[in-house]
Amino acid sequence: MTAYAYLPYLIRVAPPHRPRQLYRLNDVGQGHVDLLGRISDELQAIGDGFHHNEILAEGFRVKRNNPFGRSTLLWMRRGPVGNPGEAYDIDTGDEVETGLNTALLSELRAGFYIPEGSYFGFLFVERVGGRHLKDLIYKHIILPIAKALDVAIRVDAYAETDDWRKELAGQQVLRVTEVLNMTATKEDASTLDEDMSVRVAAEGHVLSRMTGDVKKLLFDALDRRHAEYRLLAQVAPLESRRSIWGDVTRNGEKKQGWKPAPRSAFTVADSEELSAQLLELEALRGNSAPQDLLEQLQNLVPVDRSELESKRLEVAFGDKAPQKNFVVESDRLPQLVYPLKGRLTDVELQRLWEAQAEAFLGRLGVTLPDGWLLSS
Repeated sequence: MTAYAYLPYLIRVAPPHRPRQLYRLNDVGQGHVDLLGRISDELQAIGDGFHHNEILAEGFRVKRNNPFGRSTLLWMRRGPVGNPGEAYDIDTGDEVETGLNTALLSELRAGFYIPEGSYFGFLFVERVGGRHLKDLIYKHIILPIAKALDVAIRVDAYAETDDWRKELAGQQVLRVTEVLNMTATKEDASTLDEDMSVRVAAEGHVLSRMTGDVKKLLFDALDRRHAEYRLLAQVAPLESRRSIWGDVTRNGEKKQGWKPAPRSAFTVADSEELSAQLLELEALRGNSAPQDLLEQLQNLVPVDRSELESKRLEVAFGDKAPQKNFVVESDRLPQLVYPLKGRLTDVELQRLWEAQAEAFLGRLGVTLPDGWLLSS
């Protein structure tokens, strides 16, 4: 595992139950809200106080938040609480004893990059060892905004296919592990709090011979997902014109909701164009590369699934020993960890993420004008 790294996540927003009708991220929901502004508001509401999660025996604080044009950088500190120990200076050997009321907090950084007028934005989180901020950001920032605006906010793992090719070059599949649940536990309430999962692993030469097929399925899945994102951006403008928000009558009751737009706003030509795009989108999703990958990997694991339900598969790549692991789960794609050479300064990390966000957005078909980062 790389000690210092970062993880990229793609952000998109849609009305509930209408995933094709993406919002431009500076014009979200019925209130036409700028998502970046709401993120800053949410950070201000969290404040700089200490937040304690007693169940996980950990806590966090937001130390700093630096809005910069169409981006927001934040510094948060998180760590364990309530376990006696020490803060140890590795240079001097000095130690400071800690007790039940001490939180040992380590600093981690993250950044939002949300261009004006774009359907897509990015969240980057620094990872030190196995620690990062994605779960805290999602729970304490993203979810409250989604609920307040009544929208669905997706934050998906993202990586370029070529980056995965470089990462896995010269490596073979060494192990495939399937995690399964016993289906009987669904019918027995007494087992709901127990971990009844089963792990079954396959190793050996048969896996190494499958390396090319597994890699191809992974790369196809990534290419297909990126094509789907680009097509969603084409579909979104027409989808937004097809329906309007206003007074509707349902079950004899008048309320606010979506209803078909008048012909003057959504023409026959618009309908034909949208139908053609939706057929293309369904073709992409119908030949589900992630599902193909799941089935191919499951065939490698010798297990009777009659009373078991698959949760996920874990694939270990390497030369002689496992070096890279990824998880394949439903339609989710594995997360690529982008390594860093040591801990970068704030300025170095900011410049890296700015360049990476620009490169990722460009490959998704987002046209970024000069000075996009500083546009209001």
